[in-house]
Amino acid sequence: MKQRTIRSKIKLYSITVMAVVLVLSAIMTGIYSRSANRTRIVAELERIANQKNLEFQANLNSQIILALQMAKSPVVVDYFLDPKDDDLFEQAKKEIAAYQESFLGRTSFWINAKDLKFYSDLNYSYTLDPSNPDDYWWNMTMKETEVYNFNINYNKELGKTMLWLNVVVRDTKDNAIGIVGTGIPITEFVNDMYKNLPAGINMYLYNNSLEVTGAKDQKILAEKHSITEFLPGLDNDKALTDQMISFTKKGEYVINPIKVIGWNLVLFVPAQFSDNFSGDVFLFGLILDIVCLIIIVIFTVILYNLMNRTTEHLDTTKEKASVQVDLMDQVNATITENVDYLEQFGNLIEHQINQISTSTENTNDLMNDLEAMNILRKDSIDSTNDLADSSRTGNEHISNITAKIGEMSECTNRLTSANNLIASITSKTNLLAMNASIEASHAGEQGKGFAVVAKEIRALAEKSRAQQQDVSRAIADINAMVKDMVSYSETAKASFDQIVANTERVQDNFQNMSNKLESEASLVQTISANLQNVSNSNQKINLSFAEMKQSNKLVSKEISKAVESSDALLVVTDELLKKIRGEDKE
Repeated sequence: MKQRTIRSKIKLYSITVMAVVLVLSAIMTGIYSRSANRTRIVAELERIANQKNLEFQANLNSQIILALQMAKSPVVVDYFLDPKDDDLFEQAKKEIAAYQESFLGRTSFWINAKDLKFYSDLNYSYTLDPSNPDDYWWNMTMKETEVYNFNINYNKELGKTMLWLNVVVRDTKDNAIGIVGTGIPITEFVNDMYKNLPAGINMYLYNNSLEVTGAKDQKILAEKHSITEFLPGLDNDKALTDQMISFTKKGEYVINPIKVIGWNLVLFVPAQFSDNFSGDVFLFGLILDIVCLIIIVIFTVILYNLMNRTTEHLDTTKEKASVQVDLMDQVNATITENVDYLEQFGNLIEHQINQISTSTENTNDLMNDLEAMNILRKDSIDSTNDLADSSRTGNEHISNITAKIGEMSECTNRLTSANNLIASITSKTNLLAMNASIEASHAGEQGKGFAVVAKEIRALAEKSRAQQQDVSRAIADINAMVKDMVSYSETAKASFDQIVANTERVQDNFQNMSNKLESEASLVQTISANLQNVSNSNQKINLSFAEMKQSNKLVSKEISKAVESSDALLVVTDELLKKIRGEDKE
């Protein structure tokens, strides 16, 4: 299998870097180009939105001014105050007809609050019913509007949908007495707004209920579609705003409120892939890509020249390294022989040291055993001393217990005497109660109370006798236990006397053994000290030879490493030269 040469690898890497740079540059250029185009598109949409808003309001302002003047006309106000006066009706009709000719739609209407008759284009149409949902605009205008408002609906009389301007007519006390207005042809307004609209821009008008009120396709207005059906990117939070906003969602949106009628103007440009690769930013990115490619090519040429010089230096290094490898092989062979001789002599000394160390360890073990026996001996002496002291103390306590038991025996004897006295008193009390009962029976009715007392005394005597018997039994038990305790105390005292005698004999034996252990420990310590001196001398000699052997091994090891490094360097240099020169290697 043929391996790639370094030149071919550099060529491959250069092509890869070029491709990566091109891709990254294209992505970055596309991102910046898209951002720049978006800024440009949004600025253009905002300019168009402001322009269309101004055009729409300029057309409306002229109609609003005419309608306000018509509502403030004294002739119209007088007629609204007295609609049944025919003269005032004719004068007002002529006044309104003059204004009608000035309106864009050439139409006008009015309705009086007193008779609720609706007149359209100077002719009576119908009488308004405020409760009718179709006439919602009447209540909205009369009750909620200060000056004027707008609404869009279909006029049956004219047969078309228009933007209706409703102006409130007020008397001198500022009370609403009726409505006058005109119908503005919204179709013409919207068509005028679309005339100069650049291609590719979608524009819609919609009210606060999100119903489309202006579109290029007029059929949309009659069907009252929601603006979200045509621009799904809009939602309630963004669609209804009191100031111009812009945002991006599958395209660029700009929303500008037309505050004079409560509508909103939205402009939308869908996103296009070509927007990512157009404009000055894209041209700048393209130039940057070309510059990067030129730099990579120059770098590749410089790298090829550098490789040629490196090849020449590697050839020279290879020749010098071969000479040094031969010399280091000879030095390494000599040092290896010296290390073998030193290792044999060191093994002999090490064997002697091991034997001396073994003897030293045995003597140390003997000393440790003697020391342990001496410690045990001291502990045994201390234990026997403590045992003797404890035995004497126990003997004294037994004597004290015996004395206390004698005192307890005397107490029980006194209790026996007292119990006998209680038994005599109980017997006499019982006899006295019996005699009292007899005397009470002889006394008849006068002795009944005394008989009750005699009965209670007798019962008390019976209880005392029972308690006296229990006390007698308890005292008998106590006397028996006292006799047993006296017997046990005498036995324990004899045992403690024997323990004291045996402890004194053990103390004498331990003292003799201690003297012999101290003599043996002194002799073993002298032997251990002599062995330690011999071991220290041999260790110093062995340490010197070990240092010499280690030094020679380190030198040999370093030389071996140098030889290996030189061999590896020669191999790497040879492979590198082959790769650079383009030679194939199986």
